[in-house]
Amino acid sequence: MMQHLNQIVRLLEEDTLTNITLLKMIEAYEASIIIQFIEGSEPSQWGLLLLLPVEAYPYDQQTYPEADYIAFVAYTEQSLLPELLTAVPAGTRLVFKLQKDEYREQLANYYELEQARAYISYTSQDELTSSSVQHHKLHKPIHKAIRNEDVVKHEALAEELLPLLCSNGYTPEELRGYFAAGAYSFVIYRDGEAAAGCFIFRNYNEIWEIAGVHTREHWRGQGLARQLVAAALEQLRQLGLRPRYHVLETNAASIRLAESLGLLPFMKLTHHTMRSPAAVPQQI
Repeated sequence: MMQHLNQIVRLLEEDTLTNITLLKMIEAYEASIIIQFIEGSEPSQWGLLLLLPVEAYPYDQQTYPEADYIAFVAYTEQSLLPELLTAVPAGTRLVFKLQKDEYREQLANYYELEQARAYISYTSQDELTSSSVQHHKLHKPIHKAIRNEDVVKHEALAEELLPLLCSNGYTPEELRGYFAAGAYSFVIYRDGEAAAGCFIFRNYNEIWEIAGVHTREHWRGQGLARQLVAAALEQLRQLGLRPRYHVLETNAASIRLAESLGLLPFMKLTHHTMRSPAAVPQQI
């Protein structure tokens, strides 16, 4: 499987931004994830199914406690899908996380799915017009200059920041793991308290995520979140890293913030639950 795993990663990395969720899951949960990989009759034809036990990932365990596995798919030939799905244990409950509409459309032929939520991923314009980090380094930031001298960067996780950074569903254990791997936090202080904060962490290779953006209720309406995200983007630009800003589709404020900083959407990740446990699909 190791040889196949290296091949799988290379194939997914042909479009890293679109497949970033699958790449992250393989890297982080290789020991517990079930992988079904199929090659077609032509060298360019392949299909992939990943099944991650729901208890492996804290977000999924909290959000989809009724599920057995989180399922991810990628393929270049839809005729491979039925064989991919034979790896799904009969009677299990799945949540599909899908990065392309065509995957949802094809899976609807086998399962009765209901969309639970959707997330939009944004990045800088440079990332959508550049194929290398070195090219990215040569570009100036496209967002307008923002006064962010109030933003304080922390390279270690201060315990007093945990309640602020955990406000968006992260657990203290997750945060400690991210910071142990090199994450940074960005904080704005007002009247002696942390009024707003966010953090950046390595998602996959040189792609870093801007996450946990939160402003305490009594400090909202002052543009603090925009200052934080602008500071995080500038930090990533200086380091030559590729930004990802991942927001819930219904979070209009976060979407406006992203667009106001010149970020552009590159992928929508939709979550779909099953109305009934999975049966083993029949080969077509």
